[in-house]
Order: sequence, then structure tokens, then C-alpha cells
Amino acid sequence: MRYLRFFLFPLAVVYMILTSLRNLFFSIGLFKQVTYTVPTLGIGNLSTGGTGKSVAVQFFIRHFKAHYPITVLSRGYGRVSKGFQVATASSTVTALGDEPMMFYRQHPDIRVAVSRSRREGMKKLLDESSFAQKGLFIWDDCFQHRWVKPKTMVLLTNYFSPYTSDFLLPVGQLRELSEGAQRAQTIIVTKCPPQMGNDEKQAMEEKMQLKSYQKVFFSSIKYSERILNKDRFLSLDTLERLSFVLVTGIAYPEPLVDYLKKKYLNFEHMAYNDHHAFSDQDVENIKTQSNGRMVLTTEKDYVRLSPKFSSELLFYLPIEMVIHDERESELLEDIKKGLDLT
Repeated sequence: MRYLRFFLFPLAVVYMILTSLRNLFFSIGLFKQVTYTVPTLGIGNLSTGGTGKSVAVQFFIRHFKAHYPITVLSRGYGRVSKGFQVATASSTVTALGDEPMMFYRQHPDIRVAVSRSRREGMKKLLDESSFAQKGLFIWDDCFQHRWVKPKTMVLLTNYFSPYTSDFLLPVGQLRELSEGAQRAQTIIVTKCPPQMGNDEKQAMEEKMQLKSYQKVFFSSIKYSERILNKDRFLSLDTLERLSFVLVTGIAYPEPLVDYLKKKYLNFEHMAYNDHHAFSDQDVENIKTQSNGRMVLTTEKDYVRLSPKFSSELLFYLPIEMVIHDERESELLEDIKKGLDLT
């Protein structure tokens, strides 16, 4: 791997120059950013994926929707549709993309829209006369989309591969230099071990070299005690008596695999790339591998897989983000202050 990095290093230098120039042009105003008077919360990362953006978006939807009308604006990665789309009861994953479709399925009482251009998407959303209350806008995966600027930005970084220890593409997974983290007011380290010690947290925080306006929070994944599909739910303990197949199409399935192994469950793992578009052949392979057994997947994968694999034996395991050290209220209050919602 070290030798491969050596050969890719010149490409990383070129990539660094291009991304740094782009950021410089935004910083000096040569490229113009649009800001908005409505509350806009940006959620993103410096790496190419695997930080748990969708789980973080769900976290903020869940905590804010009881008090404010919510609109989620996403690029809609993996969709085949073009232009601006708003989720409706008849929307499909091919029209919205897996994550926006999942947000809408979980929260049909909010507005979910997709647009490759956040600027165009915001214009259309704000021009909608039928939506009198603008409410809170959550921008999914917008850290590098600098043509718009949120009122407050949340940067996510994966505990297993923090941006402080990563390299630029194509040597590593960073989309830009780690100095870009300075654009965020809040940094959340995701997928941490639940029992992560204070010394380790302090060491990670020191490596980040936070600015005076920044705070870092640590979070873990909490797995549901139930597995679900569109028709029913079962206790997760049901899997203790069964052999099943785990299907994942996410960037870092290791935490889920480790969690299931620690429960001493009997399963085989079929791993696909992040946002994998399951083909008919993939479905046949899964059916052959499962051979009448239960198939367990993530909620994001379920959105993509279930239209092609309609089976009462296909289930997903819901997850949520939990903030360490009882600092959830502090995080939410900081976000509200940044959005002028207090």
C-alpha cells in the first residue's frame, strides 16, 4: 500500500493545488457564495464517505421537527432523475436517491428535496408559495458545495479514519486539505466506541487544533432492539436462533459486522460498495446465498434493495446517533444559537 501511495502522490499534489485554489477563490470573494435569511444547517465531511451523514441528518430532524417545519435538501446521490425534485408519496429511490428517500420514508411530515445545485434548489424551495412557513433547512453533504453558505456548519469525521490522520485523494480519502475543517462551527466524531475514554478524546481533540469558535462532540451508533420491514418487526434477539445473510452497501460496514459478531450471531456477509445500485444479478446472488434464510441489511440499503427484492424475509436494522457524556442538550443549544433560533 505504501508503494501505491508513492506512485499516486503526484496526482494528490495536483488535486491539492486545484482544491486549494478553489477554496482560495471563495475566501477572497472571487467565487461568490449565497447566504440566506432563513435558518440553514449544513452537514458534511472532508472525506469521501463513511462518516454517518444520514444518521446525523436523522438526529437533527428528530430533535427539531417538533418545533420547526423541516426541509432537507440533498444532492440525491445515485438517482437517475435530473434537476430539482421534491419527495411525494409516489416518489421512488431512482428519482430521489437512497438517503433522501430514506429521510422521507422515516419522516413523511417534512419536506425533502434534491437538486445537484444547492443554490437552484434553495431558490425553488423559497419560491414555493404553498410553503408559507420556511422553517429550518438542513443541507445534506454540502461541505464542498461552497456556492451556498449555511448559517452554521457541522463537520463529521469517522473515529476509525479521522481527517487529522487521512490523506488527500487519490492517496487517501480527503476531498480537500484538513484545514477546511475551519469552516465548521461544530465537529462531531462519529462511530466512536461507546466506552471511549476521556484521555483518548482529549488526544483526538488536540490533534484537531480547534479554533476558538469551534467545539467537538463524540458520538456512537446505537442499534435498535428490533429489525423491521414494511410489514412487520421482530426482536433483534430472534436472530440468535437463526442463520442469516447480512447485505451491506455502505462505506464502513465494520461497526455493524462487529456488533453482530459480539452478539455471537450466525451470519454470512455480502459486502458491496457504498451507495451500490443493486442489479437484478445482485438480487439473484443474494437469493442464492440466502437460500430461503433471512436477509438483514441497513436501512439505507433496504431503500435500494427492497424494490427489487420483495420478500417477507428481508429486514433492516435501524440505527441512531448518540452523543457522549450527556452533551446532547449542549450540542442542540449550540446549533440553535448558530441558527438564531433561540
